[in-house]
Amino acid sequence: MKFIRKDKNLTASALFGVAAIQLIIAGIDWFLHGFQFDRLGWIDWLFPLSGAIYITLGIAARRIRLLAAIIGGVFYAAFFGGISDLLFIFKIPVVILLLVAVVSALKRLPAET
Repeated sequence: MKFIRKDKNLTASALFGVAAIQLIIAGIDWFLHGFQFDRLGWIDWLFPLSGAIYITLGIAARRIRLLAAIIGGVFYAAFFGGISDLLFIFKIPVVILLLVAVVSALKRLPAET
């Protein structure tokens, strides 16, 4: 009996995983602010926005894997790499998932995409 099925599109799954992590961070942040949206700063709004972007990239990765994975990596490096107050416990899984997305997109043969 298999508990984990072999995924056909690991790139899309990794990008959806990044989106889930970003949305969980946004939920925790909003909870810590007491769900008072008027007290949130621009960084607090960046996490749910990035979650939506990674969901879009995950959907796009079903057709264009490598481009979606590279855009996701560049987006994370540009916007979240410089945020020092974000704990490493959240950065490390995101970086690993983005590396998995790029590597799985590169391993995919062009004829199979």
